[in-house]
Amino acid sequence: MESDTIFKNNGKLIMTMKNKNILSSRQKMWLKIFMGFGVLIFAFGVFTDPTRAWLNFLLSGYFLTGIGFCGMMMVAIHYVSNSGWDVVIRRVPESMFSVLPFGFIIMILLYFGMHDIYEWSHEDVVANDPILAGKSVWLNPMGFMIRMIIYFVFWIWVGRKIISKSYTMDSEGDTRNTKSPTGLSAFWLYIGGIMFIFSSFDWIMSLEPHWFSTIFGLYNFSGMFTSGLAFIMIALIFLRRAGVLRGIVKIDHLYELSRYLFGFVTFWVYIWFSQHMLIWYANIPEETVYYIKRHVGVFGSLTVVNILLNWFIPFVILLFRKTKRNEKSLLIAASLVLVGRWVDLYMMIFPSHMETPVFGLMEIVMFIGALALTVWVFTMTFVKEKPMPVNDVFLEESLHLHT
Repeated sequence: MESDTIFKNNGKLIMTMKNKNILSSRQKMWLKIFMGFGVLIFAFGVFTDPTRAWLNFLLSGYFLTGIGFCGMMMVAIHYVSNSGWDVVIRRVPESMFSVLPFGFIIMILLYFGMHDIYEWSHEDVVANDPILAGKSVWLNPMGFMIRMIIYFVFWIWVGRKIISKSYTMDSEGDTRNTKSPTGLSAFWLYIGGIMFIFSSFDWIMSLEPHWFSTIFGLYNFSGMFTSGLAFIMIALIFLRRAGVLRGIVKIDHLYELSRYLFGFVTFWVYIWFSQHMLIWYANIPEETVYYIKRHVGVFGSLTVVNILLNWFIPFVILLFRKTKRNEKSLLIAASLVLVGRWVDLYMMIFPSHMETPVFGLMEIVMFIGALALTVWVFTMTFVKEKPMPVNDVFLEESLHLHT
């Protein structure tokens, strides 16, 4: 470990350092193995079952994109709200943002599997379908890829400008940078948030182009945010136990994050129910077909699992102050939400092409591979900088947080 700064907190000397050994050699090896197996099984699936392989590829790419997007979103919210409590945890969402370019690479490669999963990408199908023909101005391969590039370029380019201010403040000690990213953060949240909603229309909803929902983007937005919060909590607990943030990040910081998670898992189920209730109650065949296939057979059982993982169980765990201040219960709740996000995406993606659920080695290995890539990129980025912004004007407020 390399010691960079020593300062006092309640009379105790605390060192901030660049930790070069957050992961052991064995952990790094396993991450590489999982990533390698994920790539291999995808390559094998492209030749044996291309539709299933590309659906898993889309799920993994969208999952990674959501983690990276939420990291930048939390940083931007920090600056816009002028909050002080979360300064000591800010390096975690900043490091999560580094996952976003890898989500970009994966989603760009989706171009090669477009014809296997997107009905509207076939000119002959569009020509014989009045509905698809009417949507072809928006839903076409060239427009699809151009919009994807615009989304990611904006997210990454503006996001890097915001985060660079934080790193500059550490190296130069200029506290004016504490508030300088506020305007850019507001711009990123407004434009970037709208782009995320449109991206969910493009990448997920267009798998079933005859069906649409005006709140589908908001539904995906809520799922993205809950999974991102869950990842932040798991990362902070791991870093505390590894000794990197011990004495810096307190249970009070985790308590604040748990209140965020508690609120947004409830918001997720509210949006889920709103979309479901309005479509089901209206009973219009063109709309209810989406839920009919998801309420029949095993898919119907997965719908129940989806609600349990993304709302009911985390809601019960986080309902009490005692459990919101307990590392173990927070780890369980956050892990369930992270797995629940995979189930939620599975329920949005796979029924579009599968009459019954398929779950085997491909789904397991590709998801674990995506998680391994996320953890690898996150940790490799985190160790490059100090574990917290040592020159931020709100640092003392964050260090002395009491809830």
